[in-house]
Amino acid sequence: MARKASTKTKKKLKPLVSEAATSFMKLVSHFSYQQGPRAKSIGLTNFTFFAGAGFSKSWDPLAPVGSELFSLKSEVIEAVADVGALARMFGLDTLEDITPDQLRQIVYQIDMYERYPDVRSRYVDEQNLRIFRGALRAAVVDRYDKITNLNYFDRATSKFPLLSPTQQQRDILSFFRHLHSRIDGSQGPAEGIRTHFATTNYDFVIETILDNILAPDDTLFLYTYRGFTPKQIVYKPNLAPVHGHWLVQHLLKINGGFEILRRGDDYVLDYSMRPADAVMMDPPILMLASREQDYSDPYFKTVFPKVVRLMRDTTVLVIVGYSLPKDDALIRFFLRQFAEEPEDGRNKIIFYIGPGSDDIKRTVLEEVFPSMSAHKAPRLVTYNAGFDVFAAECLTLADPDFE
Repeated sequence: MARKASTKTKKKLKPLVSEAATSFMKLVSHFSYQQGPRAKSIGLTNFTFFAGAGFSKSWDPLAPVGSELFSLKSEVIEAVADVGALARMFGLDTLEDITPDQLRQIVYQIDMYERYPDVRSRYVDEQNLRIFRGALRAAVVDRYDKITNLNYFDRATSKFPLLSPTQQQRDILSFFRHLHSRIDGSQGPAEGIRTHFATTNYDFVIETILDNILAPDDTLFLYTYRGFTPKQIVYKPNLAPVHGHWLVQHLLKINGGFEILRRGDDYVLDYSMRPADAVMMDPPILMLASREQDYSDPYFKTVFPKVVRLMRDTTVLVIVGYSLPKDDALIRFFLRQFAEEPEDGRNKIIFYIGPGSDDIKRTVLEEVFPSMSAHKAPRLVTYNAGFDVFAAECLTLADPDFE
């Protein structure tokens, strides 16, 4: 006898959730602000996201990674420098394209000229070094904008626009919106989860996320500390020169950013679109690829202590889309501050997210944290896919109706 088809609607199965996402959301639940007569006082817990180029690529698949950003066309540079002179100066046969390796050599040579004036060639001085460095930075801005458009600030709406977000972008927004709701400070000292960001990226992806998890009439600039206090933000006075502790989160750009401009001893944040000649004359603070990174600029001396303090004050560190190459010794040093000694790593945990393998991720982090191998401190959880996939998995645990 044939079996009749059931008239009941089958319950939709939840997608499989990784151990990493499960572990993360258990921590979110444990450290969240709690209400009710039986609520326990947890205190304030820092969750810090250390974002590399892979974080931006999870948001926008076109975002450049690796050396793609530093493969430069010559048009911007030729506007300020004679091609023949540059060929003699830097040993370049042609300026049709500047490869990442050539850029490293050029930036290194400029750094040496600035650091040791006695070795400058006949026609090199402070002024043309500054002009040439500005041209290189303008070329990097132009390169990024041509690969994938920067999400410039919309002065009409006073927001970073996000008109037609992809499913991946909606997942990432929902993920950070959920974390953003896990804190409360209305009844006294803040309790719950506070999210922070340290990044090697120049772009505006994190700003776009932070601005779009807020109400349309609110702005991230009221709640985001940059490691310095900008005098102006997009042509307007800074409305929050001193932040209230329970309201503020960090956004620390370790390598500078396309929006960070110097005004004497002060800085402004300019997220507007500027023509190439304006960028050349007033270039942003950017650490370009070089044979030897020179972090002597006052900006880095201001921001680096804040990165170190943030790492030490963090309980849950999420490394996203960053391979931690050995050449980035300074970045490894910053991460080491999260748990410099085995005792520091107790009750701390690292989530390492991005394509790759468990073995490679563990090997890299054991180089940064020698105590990880011997003492299992800090604890490591790996996830070998993009951050957008991780966010989507976490949301299935945060919201049973998530699809």
